[in-house]
Amino acid sequence: MHTMNSIIKFWEKNNRLPEKSTTLKSAPLYYTKFQIIISILFVFILNSCDQKPARIGDEIQPDRNALSVVFSDSTQIIAYSSREDTIRTDVTTEMLAGSMYDATFGTSVAGFYTQFRLSTSGYSFGTNPVADSMVLQMAYSGIYGDTLTQQTLRVYELLEDIFVDSAYYSNSFKETSATDMANFSYLPRPNSPYPFDGDTLDPMIRIRLSDISTELMNRIVNADSTDLDSNNHLQEFFKGLYVVADPVTTGGSVSYFSIATTNSFLRIYYKNDEEDSLYYTFYVTSYDEHYNVFNHNNYQNADPVFKEQVVNKDTALGTNLLYMQSMGGVKTRIRFPNLADYPEFTGKTIIVNEAKLFLTGTEESTLYTPPAQLALVSDDGDGSYSVLDDQLEGASYFGGTYKSSVNEYQFRLTRYVQDILNNGKDRNDYGLLLFIIGASGKADRWVFNGTNPEIDTLKPLRLQIVYTVHN
Repeated sequence: MHTMNSIIKFWEKNNRLPEKSTTLKSAPLYYTKFQIIISILFVFILNSCDQKPARIGDEIQPDRNALSVVFSDSTQIIAYSSREDTIRTDVTTEMLAGSMYDATFGTSVAGFYTQFRLSTSGYSFGTNPVADSMVLQMAYSGIYGDTLTQQTLRVYELLEDIFVDSAYYSNSFKETSATDMANFSYLPRPNSPYPFDGDTLDPMIRIRLSDISTELMNRIVNADSTDLDSNNHLQEFFKGLYVVADPVTTGGSVSYFSIATTNSFLRIYYKNDEEDSLYYTFYVTSYDEHYNVFNHNNYQNADPVFKEQVVNKDTALGTNLLYMQSMGGVKTRIRFPNLADYPEFTGKTIIVNEAKLFLTGTEESTLYTPPAQLALVSDDGDGSYSVLDDQLEGASYFGGTYKSSVNEYQFRLTRYVQDILNNGKDRNDYGLLLFIIGASGKADRWVFNGTNPEIDTLKPLRLQIVYTVHN
């Protein structure tokens, strides 16, 4: 195709002005460069008027037969649920205590360890202090399960050091005293004001720790002054408490407690030679170590089908049912093994318009409040995981929020699927890991349909892809 400059040069070569001509009057039959350009443009305009409007731009549009938009929901998926090894629990703001039983997961028990600190440094209990009682007060922040099943909490003195700069996990059990100072039975009332001394307080429980044994209480009020002159010395002298529930045989719940607040504390009531009706308060703050521990009793009394898949590792059972449980319980692994090798993708350029993963719950899953949010990450194959590129687009795009209208969770995996199609044979793909967000500080559980449920009318775990094929 000729450029405008080449056309101008052609005109100048074949219609050159005489060298001595300096004005238009001396060469009336010749064109100036300006006149040449105007003439060429005029010709182009005339030619474009003859072109049919329907054909304008045809040369830059691909052949319509070379493009096709396709919908697919038949991607092969391998999915199965397995036990979570353990989860870190020292970074949570809520402490869990309680027990619950359900026919699928069996019995689970939650407890926690915590340090305490002085409310005033260098405190003295005075001359000849006499302890009257010691009370552990804990403010509710929520509950999971029912409030009709009686719970029994046990409280033990912690005998092993824990440190605020260390990491602790859901199975990090520590040495404690043999004496249960509580044996406290109650019905959870997380939404009811607590009546106390003629007043009503925020929802809480108060556990007397001196009715069974006065040993710890008396040891604290008679402590040496150096044991109370700093928090470090206190936590060497009195390492903290362990609070845990008795297993229930039916129903039950796990209560959430905000112990790092002014409404939660350990208080000793006492008197001395100078004054009666005294008390001193120990608090928990973010500068003090506290963490949750969970016990699922090896799922001994869980549903046999659940045990075969989760405990005995029969991964084929993931075709029917899949499971999620927080508190260091159960996660689900998902893979798309043959996506990059599908015949309809071979030798073609595939542009993924949208890919969505659908997880539909069973009827049984609605017996308990579903988790508010699930997490889906890429398994790195070495015990760690990475955030998916799709999640970087934002929560509203990525998904994972529970949709009550359809009892379902949905995730957009457009970029993830596109990457598999582009680089599937060259990338190390260990699949995806699905777990409950906040699993270290919540008691959630969920059951959903597998990749090929036994009942045909149920919606399976499925990946829906809308893509464009460039032949």
